[in-house]
Amino acid sequence: MKNIKAITSQTLVSQVTADKLDNILTEKIFNIIDVRDQAAIKDQGDIPGSINIPFEMIDSSMDPDHEDYHTVFEENKPILFCCTGGVMSYTAALKAGKKGIQDLHNLEGGHAAWLNFKLNQSVQETALADNSIS
Repeated sequence: MKNIKAITSQTLVSQVTADKLDNILTEKIFNIIDVRDQAAIKDQGDIPGSINIPFEMIDSSMDPDHEDYHTVFEENKPILFCCTGGVMSYTAALKAGKKGIQDLHNLEGGHAAWLNFKLNQSVQETALADNSIS
């Protein structure tokens, strides 16, 4: 993870770069919350194992007295927020911090950065395979 941290209202949100996401998915030590709406997930794809809580529902999903409350916020695991470009997820992480939730992380550049990383990784692997055949 990068050492970039933002401090807002006593909340630290670590930025996780796209190249670290595959390890996070493999290790399964993070809860991943995708704050995109269903249409965006359908169009852009999802992050395996992520929990979809649309940005508009973040506040109510953290309120134990609300019908939208989600128990993911009770678990003793770091939380990685993601969205399309990293801005809404960062805002969601800050909201979580204001509610007293700790160990918060944001996928820098969002789902788009991860897809771009995966595409570049695939292109590099194909190029290496082509070179080993020659």
